[in-house]
Amino acid sequence: MSAAQVPDDYDVPRHDVPRSGRSGFTIVEGRQVHYLEWGHGGLPGVLCLHGGGQTAYMYEELGAAIGRRYHLLAPDLPNHGDSDPMVDGFGPSGIAATLPALLDQFGLSRVALVGASLGGLSAIAFADAHPDRAAGIALIDVGHRLEPEGVRKIIDFMAAHESFASLEEAAAEIAKYLPQRKDVRPESLTRNLRQRSDGRWEWKHGFGRRFRGLPRESHPADNLDTFLAGVEESAARLTCPVLVLRGAASDVLSQQGAEEVAALIPNARLETVEKAGHLAAGDNPHSTVNLVSSFLDELRWEAAPPHPRS
Repeated sequence: MSAAQVPDDYDVPRHDVPRSGRSGFTIVEGRQVHYLEWGHGGLPGVLCLHGGGQTAYMYEELGAAIGRRYHLLAPDLPNHGDSDPMVDGFGPSGIAATLPALLDQFGLSRVALVGASLGGLSAIAFADAHPDRAAGIALIDVGHRLEPEGVRKIIDFMAAHESFASLEEAAAEIAKYLPQRKDVRPESLTRNLRQRSDGRWEWKHGFGRRFRGLPRESHPADNLDTFLAGVEESAARLTCPVLVLRGAASDVLSQQGAEEVAALIPNARLETVEKAGHLAAGDNPHSTVNLVSSFLDELRWEAAPPHPRS
């Protein structure tokens, strides 16, 4: 039966397929991982790691733009999107530890990494632990020093809403939080929210529950040194080329912080995403994609044979 002949009452739920790409699930070391994928094996590999509270769909524009030149893999991080949580060890180093097995499953030996915020910190940790597997890193608005008030704003928003009565209500709250965004379409929010049995919509990440349960004196924004422990040392040890991108209006990564991390990393350069804040890939996707794709094209690494399983 062709798609045009499917009867009206044939209502099978479909997962959201990204533009020009694929959506799938796999099991990695007993944990279910949802991923988006563009390109195919034999092309140079790119691993894209999204920020905290986001999902792999933040890389849809990048995947659609470069999927014919690269094999791009974007997983939902643990306890985000449709991926299972980790049993313990959540944080940049813990996330980085899950990546070798994921890459092995897709036959990706050496990859360039694109990491935003939490995903960028995880990319640094991965490249430090596995320098032979990292061809380069594009860091999107993250460094070893972050601004507490910008981090506080993000965390307070994620913790403020236990759930929403409708997608329209969620869109209205997001529009207040991100007034610079021209359009927040309710129908697109099923990528970030799931509907519960009581009809309400909750975030597809565990940050809200985690942060709502913390005492006031344990607010992560007041304890950034603990969260960022080891990042400076790892960044200084990186041997691959690194592109540091900062959103021009970011309140999380200051201009000074961006300059410091670019100076700290031995082979790094700094670029600015104009008309963008911390969520640069969503605020200005055109410029972000152009800067990242140009950096990847400069690396000129090649697909390598699959990395042997340990």
